[in-house]
Amino acid sequence: MKMKAWLAAIGFCAAFPAAACTQTFSLGSMGPPDIAIFGNSYTSAQSFKDCYAFSLNATADAVGLVLQWDFSNRLDIDLLGVSLLSDTGTVLTTFSGSSPLFNFNNLLSGAYQLAITGQVTNDSLKRANGVVGYTGLLSTSSTSVAAPVPEAETLAMLALGLGVVAWSVRRKA
Repeated sequence: MKMKAWLAAIGFCAAFPAAACTQTFSLGSMGPPDIAIFGNSYTSAQSFKDCYAFSLNATADAVGLVLQWDFSNRLDIDLLGVSLLSDTGTVLTTFSGSSPLFNFNNLLSGAYQLAITGQVTNDSLKRANGVVGYTGLLSTSSTSVAAPVPEAETLAMLALGLGVVAWSVRRKA
């Protein structure tokens, strides 16, 4: 069973350009409805772009939340943005780091990468060590489909049918 998970992770990593990501993790296969939790921590100053590969087995909407945490007196973390990339490396949409919430609508089945970008800075005047990081949640649900709008011909047939029913009731009376 573990061999399947490793092969899936290798397949996800190979499907995306690796040079753009600092680290790549696998969230596995997600089908609506599904939930995945992700995150990372840092002990030194650096810029990062963490990528979380996942695949959808059906059309879905996705919503998520990313929260940063700081248990350090010396380091500081700033989340800069969340991006969704397709299996070809095309950026589908991006959200700024100013809001912890993000959503992606009408995602087709296939492979994707959720990219979290940010920066860990160091205050050289302070001597204490510590850890900073972020934690996130990605939830998928079935795509919501709007009710179809009736065509003009459909409304005309309905009116004609109601007229015939009214005429036959009046004729019987």
